[in-house]
Amino acid sequence: MMIKYIIVFFIIILNASTQILLAQSSERIHEEWNKQGETVTSFFGISLYRGTLYTPDTEPFDIEGTYALTLTYLRSFKEKTLIKSTINEINRIEALTVENEKVLIDLLSNCFVDVSSGDRITALANSKDNIIFFHNGKQQCNLEMINIRKSFFSIWLGNNTRDVQGSLRLQGLQ
Repeated sequence: MMIKYIIVFFIIILNASTQILLAQSSERIHEEWNKQGETVTSFFGISLYRGTLYTPDTEPFDIEGTYALTLTYLRSFKEKTLIKSTINEINRIEALTVENEKVLIDLLSNCFVDVSSGDRITALANSKDNIIFFHNGKQQCNLEMINIRKSFFSIWLGNNTRDVQGSLRLQGLQ
């Protein structure tokens, strides 16, 4: 009986230490996780960023699971522009309440920064209520909000994304 408790304790500690290591740097994700797919997002023929989806295993992508989406920017954007476009897309997909929109704007202002061509933002879907953001490999913020994973990642990976073909490429389905 004691061995069961020791094994369960060991598994809990191992899982926690894995999350701590991932929280320190997104480089481990890029090196050790499975690359599901990749796509380039363009607007009127101007390439904006390259998206790459990573999963911890080779199982088919599940929006309710654990995964990481890295956007490598191909041009510069201001933090304000990134926040505004994120809020606009989430509103388009699911219509945020005024209160939730204000909360999300405040939360994203701690997570987003001005980006230049070549910068990488990685968003780790840690749980349904948590996303860890990295800027060029270093943890930027830990965003906690009810059901944020599906709200945020549906921009690229949901059923109502603007770029269905890009979503399928990210998921490794095309």
